[in-house]
Amino acid sequence: MSMHFKYTTITFGFCLLTSVSLAQTTSWFEVNQSYKTAIELLQKEKYAAANEQFSKVEEARLIPSSQAADLKQVSLIKENAQYYQAVCALELGNQDAESQFSKFIKEYPASANTKLAYYHVGRSYFKQKNYAKAIEWFKKTDASSLTGKESTEYRFKLGYSYFFNKNYAEAEPLFGKLKDEDTQYTEASIYYYAYLNYLSADYKTALREFERLKGSKTYSASYPYYISALYFLDKRYDDVLSYTIPALQTIDEQYKAEMYRIVAATYFAKSDFKKAAEYYEKFQAKDNGKTQNNQDNYQIGYTFSQLEDYKRAIKELEKMDIPDIYYQNGMITLGKVFLKTNNKQGARNAFFRASKLDFDKKLKEEGLFYYAKLSYELEFHTVALDAVQEFIKTYPKSKRINEAKTLLGEVLLSTKNYKEAVNILETIENKSSETKAVYQRVTYYRGLEFYNERAFENSISMFMRSHNNAVDDEIEALSYYWKAEAMYEVRKYGESVDNFEKFLALPAAKNTDVYNYANYALGYSAFRNESYMKAANYFDRFLRGDERDQNTIRDATLRLADSYFAAKAYDKALAQYNKIIAWNSQGEDYALFQRGMIEGLQGQNDVKIATHESLLKQFPNSNYADDAGFEIAYTYFVKGDFDRSKNDLTALIEKYPRSSYVPRALVTIGLVQFNQSQDEEALKTFQRVINEYATTDEAHQALESIKNIYLNKGEADAFITYANSTNIGNLTTAEQDNITFEAANNRFLKGDYQGTFEAVNAYFDKFPRPIHEKQARFIRAESLTKLNRPDEAIPDYTFILNDWTSEYTERALISISNIYLKQQKYNEAIVYLKKLELTSEYKSHYSYAVNHLMEAYANMEMPDETLKYAELIKTFEKSSPEEKLRADLFSGKAYLVKGDTTAATKIFADVSTKTQTVTGAEAKYNLANLQYLKKDYKTAQKTAFELINKMPSHDYWVAKSFILLADTYVALNDTFQAKSTLQSVIDNYEGKDDDIIPTAKENLEKLNEKKK
Repeated sequence: MSMHFKYTTITFGFCLLTSVSLAQTTSWFEVNQSYKTAIELLQKEKYAAANEQFSKVEEARLIPSSQAADLKQVSLIKENAQYYQAVCALELGNQDAESQFSKFIKEYPASANTKLAYYHVGRSYFKQKNYAKAIEWFKKTDASSLTGKESTEYRFKLGYSYFFNKNYAEAEPLFGKLKDEDTQYTEASIYYYAYLNYLSADYKTALREFERLKGSKTYSASYPYYISALYFLDKRYDDVLSYTIPALQTIDEQYKAEMYRIVAATYFAKSDFKKAAEYYEKFQAKDNGKTQNNQDNYQIGYTFSQLEDYKRAIKELEKMDIPDIYYQNGMITLGKVFLKTNNKQGARNAFFRASKLDFDKKLKEEGLFYYAKLSYELEFHTVALDAVQEFIKTYPKSKRINEAKTLLGEVLLSTKNYKEAVNILETIENKSSETKAVYQRVTYYRGLEFYNERAFENSISMFMRSHNNAVDDEIEALSYYWKAEAMYEVRKYGESVDNFEKFLALPAAKNTDVYNYANYALGYSAFRNESYMKAANYFDRFLRGDERDQNTIRDATLRLADSYFAAKAYDKALAQYNKIIAWNSQGEDYALFQRGMIEGLQGQNDVKIATHESLLKQFPNSNYADDAGFEIAYTYFVKGDFDRSKNDLTALIEKYPRSSYVPRALVTIGLVQFNQSQDEEALKTFQRVINEYATTDEAHQALESIKNIYLNKGEADAFITYANSTNIGNLTTAEQDNITFEAANNRFLKGDYQGTFEAVNAYFDKFPRPIHEKQARFIRAESLTKLNRPDEAIPDYTFILNDWTSEYTERALISISNIYLKQQKYNEAIVYLKKLELTSEYKSHYSYAVNHLMEAYANMEMPDETLKYAELIKTFEKSSPEEKLRADLFSGKAYLVKGDTTAATKIFADVSTKTQTVTGAEAKYNLANLQYLKKDYKTAQKTAFELINKMPSHDYWVAKSFILLADTYVALNDTFQAKSTLQSVIDNYEGKDDDIIPTAKENLEKLNEKKK
């Protein structure tokens, strides 16, 4: 490369030299000639010769003229010669070149050549590729003093020096300006500027600049690589493939491996793993492992895992050794590949490595999860427990949290820590099928733990949770079985039966060891639930099964017999008891006793006695000996052989003084004495039971019998005194209240109404706040009504009716309404009748209410209300045909009140033809009366005679019809017949409390007076 110099100073010096005086011409001529020769040699790059000439000038000893101008010119020539000597030394590569420039700069700091000195030294070092020294000298250069070409060269070489020394921040702006100038350095500046932006990840700028180099011959071997890389980095994968694959044909060999890698990575990014594998293999063939890094290892391994070439995938992934993000991804992939090849241990190790890296939190989380899971599957239970607990603690909001909790449940299940397993799984709200499967098992086993600890209520809760999350059919069946057993233990026998039946109905139950035994257990539950035939059915099913244990078979046979016995299927029970007897096995004495009981229940008292006597003979020391002895004696009591019964019971007491039957025997003896009217002896026997066996049920029975004895004698107060003197009596005020009231109520039940009235009054006097106040008032009111003192009864009824919740309210409504109806106080009666009608709880008396309301309104001559209730009666589904006809009758009467005789006539005619009851008689009479009022006397007579002849049993209406006949005779001027008819009524009618006789007499008197 040729050097360029600045000649202005040199030319100026030469001109000056030619103007000096002639006296010095020879000396200046020699110096100038040497200087001129040196310059020419320098321009021809003959640096050694030039340096020699410059040395002559610099070493010359001239005697300057005395003029100041001469001295100045001499100094300038020497200065320039020294500068060019340094230049020549630099070009010649002399080691002292730098020191020469330093010396010049030091001696001539203000020289114009000083500024150029820095530039030239920098250029020299640049040429020597000593870029650090080049930078050092270039930085001292004053760029503004350089020409255009010098400036361009200076900036490029300074930029390149920065670039080479990796001072990219200083290099980038220099190339940034040069790339857009049209110089010999433009293309190089574009290249380095693009490359620097590539390094700083400004891929958009880098790509734009590299694309300017398309067609460049200088960089054709490298820029396609960068363009490919930038397309890839910009995720322009289609552009990568369309540009890079053709570029591979021309790219420099050194870039081919990289280009293959880019194409492979592009196919990888596009998930075209087949193509990715093809180019990764080309990359590896070129690269020979020189640059293949963790990212490559991961992507190649992942690619082959997707192609199911697991051996190759493992080989590539196992190359990874530097912990980074790709390594973490690679370990996750390696773990999954190992799982595909059933290498769980290898997978566990890979996932463990991923779990220990922090590059990607999600991968760390995934690694820990699978590490915990595989530790469990490989039975590293302690490790699995720690790992899954760490996962749950570290990632409480993970999408896998429920899976982790399920896994923890499985781990705890495997270690039999069912309690903690239940607790963790119950924190999962929406359980997956896998979670339910684990939850079903842990709750089942936790339930068994509770059951074995006899914490039955807790076990029931667990078994319910288990079968409510059923996945495994057999565990579901067993959860029902053990829940049924637990229900039995807490005496919920009905629910126990239901659960046993659910167990037996499940197909999987047949695969369990307890399938047939469940029939036996269910039989017990049903028996305790008093479902005796169901119990018998399941005991029978059990016995038909494959049970081999003879003790269980014997017990089931006895329980089958007991079930039939309790269900009163005595023949079937007897058949089973007889089996036990025939086997001569344990329980024969009990079977004999039960057989005797059945014989007694079947009315074979003598056979029963014989069987029980046989029991006593064969098994005198049996636990059922006293039972049999008592039953024999009691059977004699039932047969009415009181003396034999009493004697046997007395003997039983003497033989078995500590038997539980002693108090029962004494009570029975007392009853014998009571039935034989030996009240005093009975009283003593019952009192003995109370004195000696106060804690037994029989003591209370005895006290009740004593009460009956006292009450039969009417000595309630005496009984209360006695009861309070006993250990079991000690009657409270409430009990005394009950007894006193019972005495009054007994009188009421016997029909002693005066006695009831007096007893209730005494009851109220004794107990100011009586327990049975409403019932007492009710029976007193009813008694007063029976005693025909209804007005005195009304206050008691009213008191009861102030409380609409009383059980006597409804009956009181009926009684008080009856009183007012009989007293013809219809307004008062209607108040209570409406309450009966409108209160839904009193529906049973609805018919009574509406029928009497109709009657009351009719008697009050309120036709619209009468018609309303008549219609209600006719539409009421429980009204009888006769009630409906009676409602029609009252409807006709209501129409009469309203003056609608046409409607009334039609109704009366219809009713009179449909019934022969008193309703029909009244309707017939009303029809005849209407005919009479219309002066149709003959028709009226015909209708009256129809009533008299066809309904003769209704005396009142027959008599009314005769009186009506007399009126028709009067109207037809047959006075004699009228009088005879009236006299006949007066002579023959037996009713004394109605209007017949007074009306007949009044009408007869009028006829007699008229004659006078």
